[in-house]
Amino acid sequence: MFLSSAAFAQVPPGDPYDASKHVNPIITFVQAKDFKPSNYQDAEKAAEITLLGLSKDTGTLTGIDLADAGIRSVRQGRSSVKISYYAVVRQTFKLEAGGELVLYSFKAPKEPPGSNMTEAPRGGFVLGRDPRNEKDKRLGPGPAPEELAIRGKRALLFENGDMLTVAWQEEGIIHTATSALPRRAFFRVLDDLL
Repeated sequence: MFLSSAAFAQVPPGDPYDASKHVNPIITFVQAKDFKPSNYQDAEKAAEITLLGLSKDTGTLTGIDLADAGIRSVRQGRSSVKISYYAVVRQTFKLEAGGELVLYSFKAPKEPPGSNMTEAPRGGFVLGRDPRNEKDKRLGPGPAPEELAIRGKRALLFENGDMLTVAWQEEGIIHTATSALPRRAFFRVLDDLL
């Protein structure tokens, strides 16, 4: 259960993944309940990013939400480090071929100089926690994500029953997309993101 440093560097520091609180294993610095309705312009401004979208042939935006993260202390070994997180934007799309795609986007967090919070430790997923303790695993207790390429970028694929979640980084922005589509159809929709 080891991820390469390049793939693991996409994983921002945060709490260990808890499916009852967090939207996915990557975004654990805000909780699902933190998202509030927003609009396209306000969400882009608050998150300081340009949002991706879908062509009208592929899907229609049905909702946009925003979760503010701010500055949080994150454990690094025996001490805590203050990390500046950016707001997370959630876009929900109804797909023309049926189904739904939920896309989360946010700027990579700003870490203090000398911090190594996004470096892969020996032995796997754990960031500054005990790797023998199942609840301390940063990406949760489930199976290791698959490493692959999405949109020409290194990505992590998480499978949870019928739900697929992919995480990748483009131009300093981390994106995660979740859908119950079959794998091939899901990847085609991700390639259509504009």
